[in-house]
Amino acid sequence: MRDTVLRLSHGTAGAGHYGVNKTLGRLRERFYWGRCRRDVATFCIRCDVCTAKKGPTDRSRAPLQQLFSGSPMERVAIDVLGPFPRSEAGNRYVLIAMDYFTKWPEAYAIPSQETAVIVDRLLEGLFSRFGVPESLHSDQGRNFESQVFAEVCRRLGIEKTRTTPLHPQSDGLVERFNRTLATQLALLTSEHQRDWDCHLPLVLLSYRTAVQESTGFTPAALMLGRELRTPADLVFGRLPDWEWPSTPGLDYVVELQSCMDRAHHLAREHIQGAGIRQKCSYDTHCAGRRLEPGEVVWVYNPRRRKGQCPKLESDWEGPCLILDCLSDVVYRVRLHRRPRTVVLHRDRLAPYRGTAEPPTVSPRLRRRISPQGTVEGTPGTALASPTAGAGSPLQVQDNSSPSALPSAGTMTPRRGSRHRRAPRRLQDFEWHRDGAQGEGGIV
Repeated sequence: MRDTVLRLSHGTAGAGHYGVNKTLGRLRERFYWGRCRRDVATFCIRCDVCTAKKGPTDRSRAPLQQLFSGSPMERVAIDVLGPFPRSEAGNRYVLIAMDYFTKWPEAYAIPSQETAVIVDRLLEGLFSRFGVPESLHSDQGRNFESQVFAEVCRRLGIEKTRTTPLHPQSDGLVERFNRTLATQLALLTSEHQRDWDCHLPLVLLSYRTAVQESTGFTPAALMLGRELRTPADLVFGRLPDWEWPSTPGLDYVVELQSCMDRAHHLAREHIQGAGIRQKCSYDTHCAGRRLEPGEVVWVYNPRRRKGQCPKLESDWEGPCLILDCLSDVVYRVRLHRRPRTVVLHRDRLAPYRGTAEPPTVSPRLRRRISPQGTVEGTPGTALASPTAGAGSPLQVQDNSSPSALPSAGTMTPRRGSRHRRAPRRLQDFEWHRDGAQGEGGIV
């Protein structure tokens, strides 16, 4: 009867799916039993309808993961910004490429974001001027994940990496530059907004000649080995380049190389120091734990369907099953009621506290995900964790199945305990207005 009372006080249309305090206040107007607050809190946490819309209460973010680059064109991030109003030249998007080490930006106005257009601009602009990068990082846009783009990267010997879905922090460098570029274009573009692509060169010049806080140098100094001449230098003159060589002849090359080596060494030290400061500041608010294979979780998966209002949709999906740990913050997850797996960041996951059954894993998917072990999809199966040893799979038990119980050899011995009964004052009872009282009733 308690479940019925809790459901009527919280989980019906008239109850409103409110929180613990309001649900408890409505319940105590008519009912009472020992430790009812605890039962109300547990019922609210396990309500799948509330959690799917409001989100889990124990959400947390993972510690900051950083990838440092030590030389120019070692790792380049690309992205597409737009759409903008169609310019007089027919452009609507901006293809952005940014070097992780020097922070050197490139921006190309393009008419569309098709794969062929992006590949042509990269070959004619970035690769022909600065060479082919070792690694190319992007989001999961279809233009960057197509077979044509993958074939171009394979032939040029480029390692292609990508972010996890709905996690732009994985490509934070170019995402932050998108904000800066959009702000600068908004300041320079005229009222008709048809000349925004004409201002791209000057915006890039201003950014390339600005000292970066993380490196301590300008992008031009680290990429080209010299400072670029700005309009202010043309008006007021320019100070002598004390940091860069001025000797003519072959000695210039040697001295330039020496100066760039010193600049790159200092930039690496500054980047490392800035990374430590950023991680300390970011990890201050990280209270989450590492999730293990076999755990059931909620997944932040906002759906945007045509003809449906986003405000009336549920943003969280569950229960979902963790199949594998690809890194400290990246997991392969089996979605709820959909026969496919996705790779997600830890920030989009939260422990599941409901009572619904987790999704199952087919034998075919079990062999594909973990060929050396088994994947937790049904009660009583084991899932091998890549962080644990190959011979130490994580066992996930199900008490409802006798085959899932641990064997006698694996059980940890413990001291026996007697059955403890609750005091009579905490037992359930029914109260009637006529004064009759029956102990042992169920409320």
